[in-house]
Amino acid sequence: MKRSIRNLILSGGVAHEYQVTSQMISEILAKGNIDSEITEDLHILESSQFLEFDLLTMNCVRWSCQQTPDWKDWAFTIVPEQEKGLLKFLGMGKGMMALHAAVINFDTWLEYREILGGYWSWGESSHGPYRGGYRMHIVDRHHPITEQIGDFSIHDELYHSLHFTKLVHPLVITLWEGRIQPVAWTTEYGGARIYYCALGHGRESFRSVEFKELLLRGSLWCSNMI
Repeated sequence: MKRSIRNLILSGGVAHEYQVTSQMISEILAKGNIDSEITEDLHILESSQFLEFDLLTMNCVRWSCQQTPDWKDWAFTIVPEQEKGLLKFLGMGKGMMALHAAVINFDTWLEYREILGGYWSWGESSHGPYRGGYRMHIVDRHHPITEQIGDFSIHDELYHSLHFTKLVHPLVITLWEGRIQPVAWTTEYGGARIYYCALGHGRESFRSVEFKELLLRGSLWCSNMI
């Protein structure tokens, strides 16, 4: 029997029920023989313990709050040693899956935008209300993450007008005011596989069978298992 994949879920932040959704993610990934540890402590990124994991899942929002001073109590600025730890992890060919608000993370560290391939631009990026009925369209039906998954509707908070630092490989798109918006994509950073999915605002989102499958397959793809 193959050993389980060790996954670190970096959780926490404002305006989301991360304690609930991170546990949901852990349970979903366990079906793929992925054992997850959940933490809200960024200091783990600078520890030798971090390098023992096979996968990093970012289900969090950690930003400087320079653009949102009313939320300054939720500011988490990544420090150089933590940046080095994350870069070393990815340099070992270990993958990263980032969900929803993780596209806002580390807004003072420009290299993070290169890792993820896209980012939230303050004053330009935004989101629709958290509600049902958003329609998702699969644009690559041959990729291991999306193969045999059909278009679906979901209750979520729709991110739109994200900015990109490089070409990414779109897997899922939606429409916002008649314009195409990438929802999920893959890219690479060095030898590491990177997968971002903008879905997952709250527990209602996890009622979607398709979204849960995208999570499981995304984690396996980032871990070079599919």
